[in-house]
Amino acid sequence: MPTEVALKPNLNLTPPVVLSPTLAADADVKRLRDAGKAVYHMGFGQAPFPAPARLIEAVQDHAHEKAYLPVAGLPELRNQVAQHQQRLLGTPAEDMDVLVAPGSKLIIYAVQMAVAGDLLLPTPSWVSYAPQATMLGQQVVPVSTQLSNAGIELPADQLDDAIVRARAAGKNPTKLLINYPSNPTGLTIPTDNLKAIAEVCIQHNICIISDEIYGRLTFDGDYRSISEFAPHHTVVTTGLSKHLSLGGWRLGVGTVPKAMTGLFDALSGIASETWSCVTAPIQIAAIDAYAGHDDIERTVSDSATIHKAVTRYLADELNALGIQCFTPQGGFYVWPDFRPLVDTLGEKTPNTSAELTKQLVNEVGIVALPGTAFGEAPDVLKLRLSVCDYDGAEALEYLRALDRPLEASDIQRFAPRVVGGVAGFKQLIETWQ
Repeated sequence: MPTEVALKPNLNLTPPVVLSPTLAADADVKRLRDAGKAVYHMGFGQAPFPAPARLIEAVQDHAHEKAYLPVAGLPELRNQVAQHQQRLLGTPAEDMDVLVAPGSKLIIYAVQMAVAGDLLLPTPSWVSYAPQATMLGQQVVPVSTQLSNAGIELPADQLDDAIVRARAAGKNPTKLLINYPSNPTGLTIPTDNLKAIAEVCIQHNICIISDEIYGRLTFDGDYRSISEFAPHHTVVTTGLSKHLSLGGWRLGVGTVPKAMTGLFDALSGIASETWSCVTAPIQIAAIDAYAGHDDIERTVSDSATIHKAVTRYLADELNALGIQCFTPQGGFYVWPDFRPLVDTLGEKTPNTSAELTKQLVNEVGIVALPGTAFGEAPDVLKLRLSVCDYDGAEALEYLRALDRPLEASDIQRFAPRVVGGVAGFKQLIETWQ
């Protein structure tokens, strides 16, 4: 008989592709909990609330639908998304094309692929933006931001300077990717700054990719979009994963200005060669998600109320421990800076954000992501904390039974693991003293 040979292909992976830090953190938590360990999960941004009953029923009613749908998406859904965006932004529905995809992440990737050139990227930024550009063989041009309790600001003069310098160095910056409220900071971009950014992008003919996946979770209830100031230069991406807690349904949408001639056709072509279409029952159910039903809108509003209470509780508690943390303005993230605290303590303190995350998980069971995952230098001692480790159904029931606004003391009732995480931070700090 012939001898069987175990082949070991020497694959040249260029560029190297590794597991996204957020998904890796979620896998680590599941592994640790399966092993019986107590873990405070602050590493993965999965909104905790139950799927709205209306949408569950719609999926069940259409579970038999199995045909391929149009590549760009179900026409009824695309129309409903356009109407929804018109209600939010005032942009005429007839001025935009809508693309439906299995998550907004793929739309962002497809736009980066379709628009040739390099990517202007604020720092810090979400973990997948830069790797996507690298996978496409494009260069990332970092742009500094300024953080404060007023929000996250991308100074227009610094953006302009980054574009000019990059072009002088032989790079070709053609697109800017912004996200607000921001993952990782939990801050949003002030309206005046959005207008200034838009003016720079129009001047330099930059395509704006505006990731507004957290846009409906702003704590002041004000939906901001740079598309208001650069309607012909802005692709808006969003979806159902954050404001309706439907991440696993993988339904993302993008609105493309018809003024961007050829872009929508290019994106549709990319979709046809990659994801083909989104699952039929999910697309059909999503029509109701964008229709403006009172029960859906109440879910969005109540979710934002709870996210605001829990994130601000954590930020306040961390500040009380001496960890600098700006007040979150939307979404469900906190971006603490440990440097002011560490500078006053002894030799037991970590030197990098990666070391800090290792200490947290090994000593007090807190899973967090280091600032390096979001583009910060290793010695910048910032972490991204996701504040979703609680039972969302219980939280909604608790909120709706109240006859007053949520208070910090309420967090202990429906989010005990978040409270436990605070105790863990305090415990770790005590080991440094």
